[in-house]
Amino acid sequence: MAYLELVDVKRKYKEFELNLSFSIEKGELLSVIGPSGSGKSTTLSIIAGIEKCDSGTIYLAGEDITNLEIQKRNTAMVFQDYALFPSMNVAKNIEYGMKEKDKKKRKERVAELLKLVGLEGYEKRNVTKLSGGEAQRVALLRAIAAEPSILLLDEPLSALDAPLRKRLRSVIRNVQEIMGITMIYVTHDREEAFAISDRILVMNEGKSVEMGTAEDLYTKPEALFTAYFTGDGTSLPASLIYENKNGYIFFRPEHATVSEEPISPDLYPAHIVLNNVTVLSAEFNGATYTLGLEFDGNPILATSILKPRKKIVSIMILESCLRFMDK
Repeated sequence: MAYLELVDVKRKYKEFELNLSFSIEKGELLSVIGPSGSGKSTTLSIIAGIEKCDSGTIYLAGEDITNLEIQKRNTAMVFQDYALFPSMNVAKNIEYGMKEKDKKKRKERVAELLKLVGLEGYEKRNVTKLSGGEAQRVALLRAIAAEPSILLLDEPLSALDAPLRKRLRSVIRNVQEIMGITMIYVTHDREEAFAISDRILVMNEGKSVEMGTAEDLYTKPEALFTAYFTGDGTSLPASLIYENKNGYIFFRPEHATVSEEPISPDLYPAHIVLNNVTVLSAEFNGATYTLGLEFDGNPILATSILKPRKKIVSIMILESCLRFMDK
């Protein structure tokens, strides 16, 4: 049995309904991504017991926790606003939820945790004087110190600037791996989810669209929603390339090779070839150009090392890189 499992969990609101089933293993870091209003934070609240589901079952470590009170679920949450106690110093904040009663052991544990996130010697610091990154690390440690069965993080880094987010996401992943904590990490940042997750759950309109590793969701998405939500790409009607074939083909910009000369399909039997493609734009990204193209009225994105000198180009896409989808 999975360590955490949600079975047909439903929660109905006036203009939104959550209808969700998924499971994760012990020690896994699962990120949850999706557009605003897709039910990501609601899912965490239901697992934690902050909100009750209308129906369905939640299992945690082999126990049915669906109707348990918050205090009996042994879950912990970390929010983006830190929620530290301003009247307590760093050490007292971390100790707040500890089960250990021995003062010496509590002090030692606090020191170990602070060292783990690069905050050695911060025990007596006033939490109101901490930077955003420091405060979020203390909030993380306070949750971990309570020894929860599962740690739920609701966009914990969204209030921080981009460089700091990158540093702290590595800290979170390092702590998770060292301590073997089971985590569910809600984020709006696709790059963040890709960087730290064992697997990712893609949600939309209260439902699970797809779940898998970052690599699988990016290279082998099963749904167009997943394909576009996990990165840039192009979808073309399959009938544009293949006779009597319905649905769409999808490919990533890096899978399209651009040529300023016409390409003979006979020379590249493993590729699909499109000639007479119009260049609409070329954006320089530092190492490459992202090209906005058009073929037979259909927009196409492609990546190129060089900026095209011509307005009409040809492209070819390795057929094994195409994903065929219904919608």
